[in-house]
Amino acid sequence: MQNNLKKRILFAVFVVTGIIVIYAKVFVWSMAFFEYREITFPQGLQVVVESLTTSGYGGFSPWESDFMNFFVLIMNLTGVVFVFVAFPVFFLPFLTNAIEKSPPTKVSKKDHIIICSYSTHAEVLVKELASRNQDYVIIEAAEKKAKELLLAGLKVLKGNPESEATLEAAGLKQAKAVVLNSTTEKNISIVFSIRNINKTVKTIAVLEDEEMETYHKLAGTDTTISPRQLVGKSLAAQVPAISINSSVKIDTGVELIEIDIQEGSELCNKSIEEANLLEKYHLNIIGAWQNGEFQSPVSTDLVLKAKIRLLVAGDRGELARLNKKAEPKIRHFSQNKVLISGYGLSGKAAFSLLKTKSVAITVIDIREKEGVDIVGDIRKAETLRAAGIEDASALIITIQDDTMALFATLLARNMNSKIHIIVRANNMENVKKLYGAGADYVQSLATVSGRMLASNIFEDETSLAAEKQINLVQLPAGKLSGTTISKNNVRTEMGCTILAVIREGQKISTIDPNTFSFEEKDYIIVAGTDESIRKFEKRFGN
Repeated sequence: MQNNLKKRILFAVFVVTGIIVIYAKVFVWSMAFFEYREITFPQGLQVVVESLTTSGYGGFSPWESDFMNFFVLIMNLTGVVFVFVAFPVFFLPFLTNAIEKSPPTKVSKKDHIIICSYSTHAEVLVKELASRNQDYVIIEAAEKKAKELLLAGLKVLKGNPESEATLEAAGLKQAKAVVLNSTTEKNISIVFSIRNINKTVKTIAVLEDEEMETYHKLAGTDTTISPRQLVGKSLAAQVPAISINSSVKIDTGVELIEIDIQEGSELCNKSIEEANLLEKYHLNIIGAWQNGEFQSPVSTDLVLKAKIRLLVAGDRGELARLNKKAEPKIRHFSQNKVLISGYGLSGKAAFSLLKTKSVAITVIDIREKEGVDIVGDIRKAETLRAAGIEDASALIITIQDDTMALFATLLARNMNSKIHIIVRANNMENVKKLYGAGADYVQSLATVSGRMLASNIFEDETSLAAEKQINLVQLPAGKLSGTTISKNNVRTEMGCTILAVIREGQKISTIDPNTFSFEEKDYIIVAGTDESIRKFEKRFGN
């Protein structure tokens, strides 16, 4: 492309120069023949340039002959053509290319992560890598996309990730790991190219379908992750009144759970203090989700309105009692009827989990396929009505297009104000929009995959609940060593909570924030949003 552009520029310069010289010679001859005035060639050049640029004609105007007037008019029109045709076609691309910074085709790095190639999964991973000061490079084949990533401040290399030459240019021999983030066919092709250069580098593949794991393993992939299936199961666990244990075990007798405050429950419209949650249940309220925003710590004055979601840690029995108090006293539905929209990998995973429960399931998809009950567009009222939206207790939306999901959420909420709407967001930036449209629970596919990738890249980091709205990770104590929680104001300043300490293989969940001192080899279990965890890692990571 660069060579073609240079050829075009040279051709344009040659043509313009030729036109100017010819016009100058004609002008010199015409002045002598028609106007009876002798001028030099440099003077002719001056007139031609002035005419083409419409900047004036010096002392040679006006002209007496028609020929000279027509000739000057032709030169003026030629100048207009240069401005409106030649400049945009020949010169503007060259100037744009000169101003824009081009992505490199080779980098010099060591112990870095190679990402093939960029997507929403990689977006979250890059943020995780930055929080740990881990170097990386993204291989992107499309020049336009590579330039966009470069302008966004990301470390990118332009090239084909299936090419051995590109992988070598990305520093594969010195790399720490390679993330495969493309179609199954391309991933496997990349793996073969990798193994021809580096037999031992760690390879991690993001699977669109967990059934493709066998092919990746046969090709030599070390680790595979299946975020879509995990998200689908997580969404199914959010269906109200379904007996699916979605808690995370922290220690013996201590668990972490998200509790929805529902309309008509005993806790609804009471403050934390009025409900006497801290004294009555002896629990640790880590934070609260409200309108898609996570708040931590929470004030005892917080009024527990419907659809607020509490993140709570404590004894399993105490959590179960609190969860009952958060449920409505009177059920609006005689039976549990769940609609699943989108019968892809996530939809099928949700269905497989729910079919073992006492629940009636109706599957909706835009295409006719095995297992689909209603074929239609869920942005249309007739589709939702045919699926039984009016008496359904929950709607799970797992479709590829977030904009379609947004419209479907708005429509479903309008048709059934009581239904529990659970949505998979493909892009992080759409999570808040979906909450605004009326969703009760939204999980980002990109967030889950990013957490899973980070957990596989960093040996000292383990994601304990990748599929949850909240991030729960096991990390080294790092710079907390020799200090206490209260001294560092971890919850107030970082927005996250240390739930347990692992010391010499033993978990310690009873931690006094004022007196418990961390030791150098301690590991900690931290809960918080992805942003707060990254902030924590930047401050306390080694």
